[in-house]
Amino acid sequence: MNMLFRRCIRKRYSLVSMARLALQIVRGGEHRRSALLLWRAPQGLFQPYGTTRDARYSSRLQWLSEFIVDEPETRILSFGCSTGEEVFNLARYFTQAHICGVDIEPGRIRDCWRRWRREGYPSRLAFKCAANVESYQPESYELILSMAVFRHGALGGCPDQCSAWLRFSDFERVIIDFARVLRPGGLLVIRHANFRFGDTQVAYLFECLQRETFTDETEVTPIYGRDDHLLPGVRGDDGVYRKKPMDSE
Repeated sequence: MNMLFRRCIRKRYSLVSMARLALQIVRGGEHRRSALLLWRAPQGLFQPYGTTRDARYSSRLQWLSEFIVDEPETRILSFGCSTGEEVFNLARYFTQAHICGVDIEPGRIRDCWRRWRREGYPSRLAFKCAANVESYQPESYELILSMAVFRHGALGGCPDQCSAWLRFSDFERVIIDFARVLRPGGLLVIRHANFRFGDTQVAYLFECLQRETFTDETEVTPIYGRDDHLLPGVRGDDGVYRKKPMDSE
């Protein structure tokens, strides 16, 4: 705990923030994991919280199942899979596809493998602790989902800059890799992001199939530009994007 206190001082945490951090660590489980992620801030971290639940995006997955051919050669990636609920939900809609879940927090990935064993060791499901997809082969996936990953809870108050928590350059780096590992015609799904996909340098490679709809009652997600500054009054462009065939770029 003394080491934790010294590191918090170096990071210039307030006494209140330090107390909250210590409380979350003592609570254990996912509270502890999220608190330690916030404290360590490993390279590649976006959303530190692993909030998830079964069937969270069922209507979206049902819609996607009509566009993606479900066969053994189909490969799906759940980026930021937390404890695996999204992966196991995907497996209900895609009964033959190979599905991989990736998360930056090793304890969450261990939980994924525990459930994988309880579910009967399905060989078409896999999990990996990673912060990016840099090691993945080009054009190897038909579908990539990144749901509530490219965001941070600390930005809910709409600070003028986001660079203390998230950087557009990191977001764009991952999106560029997504474009690399998606096959032509493959789909990329982004939801609840603090950045706009359309601001990335690879957005021209994609066409939008469906944009998330917003109403006056929708909770507004603050959006930040390429310079990490708040874009007041600007809505995000979350949605489903299809990678164009190579001859149409």
